Amino acid sequence: MMLLRSTAFALLAACVCIPDRAPAAEQQAEYNSPLPTTGVVRYGMSDSSIGKLIFLSEGTVGGRILLSCKAGVLCEVWGTVRGEQIVRVAKAIPVKPFAGPRDPIVFVYSHYKEGSGAFWLEDDDLESLYTPRMAGLMVKSRRASEILESESAGAGPWIQSQEWIIRGVKVEADDRGAGKALATATYRNLALPNPKPETLAFDMVRTEGGWRIDDIQFPRQETARFGTSSRLSDMLRIEIAEGEKEMRDKVAKAASTGSLCRFGEGEIFTCSAGGKQYSICTSGQTHALPHQWIEYRAGTPAKPELVHRSEKVGAPGSFYGAFEPFATGEVSYVRFTKDGYDYTAYSDENSRPQTSGVIVRKEGRRVANIKCSGGKDDAMPKNAFKMPSNMILAVPYDTDQLN
Repeated sequence: MMLLRSTAFALLAACVCIPDRAPAAEQQAEYNSPLPTTGVVRYGMSDSSIGKLIFLSEGTVGGRILLSCKAGVLCEVWGTVRGEQIVRVAKAIPVKPFAGPRDPIVFVYSHYKEGSGAFWLEDDDLESLYTPRMAGLMVKSRRASEILESESAGAGPWIQSQEWIIRGVKVEADDRGAGKALATATYRNLALPNPKPETLAFDMVRTEGGWRIDDIQFPRQETARFGTSSRLSDMLRIEIAEGEKEMRDKVAKAASTGSLCRFGEGEIFTCSAGGKQYSICTSGQTHALPHQWIEYRAGTPAKPELVHRSEKVGAPGSFYGAFEPFATGEVSYVRFTKDGYDYTAYSDENSRPQTSGVIVRKEGRRVANIKCSGGKDDAMPKNAFKMPSNMILAVPYDTDQLN
């Protein structure tokens, strides 16, 4: 088994490294977003949030946002962002309730101007625009797209192109009675050659909170993935089914190759010995940073014998890693300490034959050397830069760790 090919393990890429640490100013660069952050304001005693950004509830920023936007209300904020925190506010505007069936559509297309603009709502905010049925499908499809490593069919249904210069948006609505309406949005995309009017249809439903989108119908065209389906809800269901199948396939594959990392988790190391498995897993896919935790697991899926988790790099019991390239292969390892025992999971491609396993020490004395066979490597990224982990502290390579 490889400790993630070139695991160089991204000790070179994005794990936490001791030398050459970037200045704090670079790590927390500020930028003025030209686009608003759109989301429901959620109030907390110390921190509040809108969309995926947080802000201090007390002080100038919180005062200005909360003065304009009440908690639980859809709002838009322009300002300066540092990391994932709003540190200055240019303006904050509450979104008016969607009193008519045209209103949600007009609101969305107001974000597309010239060749820029975009519109996005986080999972928890989708019901401010969609019916609960449609919001549920959107969330499931987003999770499926993460599994499939593709863009969700519902990510940007408003513009049927990767490039746009939108002109002449016209939104109309026809009341169908019983709290339902059919709305249409017609526009021209000048970024396309010979632009012609494009029309999307929206099934609208009146709810207690105002009008919401219950489905979107696109111009009919056959595609390899969605066939003749022209409704967004149908496309989302197809995507969800694809994600569920991919999940089942990956779970079966993981079980057959002996990984203790669960579906949706990242895998840094896995190998098998004596009918048991040894894995190091992260809270999310290896490319999805930052990770919230890293965990070593030993045993079988039905009977784990040892589980050790770290949630903070550099703290007691946290994980350390090193990598060294040699003429005939790479050597890498990850270490941690638990209950007075030191554990080192390693991959040695420089030896002949290549080896991997787990070494256990007590007070510096080796008490076990678990040599693995039949490890899993086919599902691992071949490029180290796809496997970073902010939960591993890079340390200088020490040959004595494998002796």
